[in-house]
Amino acid sequence: MSATFDKLDLTILRLLLEQPRAGVREYARQLGIARGTAQARIDKLQRSGVIASYAPRISPTALGFGGLAYIHIHLAQGQLDTTSRLLAAIPEIIAADSIAGEGDLICHVVAKDNHELERVIQRIIATPGVVRTRTEIVLSRRIENRVIPLIESLAAELG
Repeated sequence: MSATFDKLDLTILRLLLEQPRAGVREYARQLGIARGTAQARIDKLQRSGVIASYAPRISPTALGFGGLAYIHIHLAQGQLDTTSRLLAAIPEIIAADSIAGEGDLICHVVAKDNHELERVIQRIIATPGVVRTRTEIVLSRRIENRVIPLIESLAAELG
């Protein structure tokens, strides 16, 4: 861990996640600290890269993209960077990670339905550098993307 955190930093992070629209003044009030102190801590967390964004989380499902899948992509040797740039042009790929193991990339893909998912898969397969794919369709999400348990774990380590 490159940054040093204390309990106040972790409490502020938790408030940012639980009450993202409350504002610095409200965070300071809840914590019993000066507004300037709260702002300075938030600024430090931003500079260190811990706070990566203030963007709202948008639900692809609510936008009509109810189909979710993970696609493992095997690439031709030496094509990771080039092919990744080409795949970024496919809007239904909402995240991609290079991996060790089965395949070279794993993409999180959304689609309106199975017909559209097939169209996206065909577009991926047609991308230069892609050798083959393997698709896993998500039936349901059991655990949402979350960070609060990590914050709680770090707080427990601090005592």
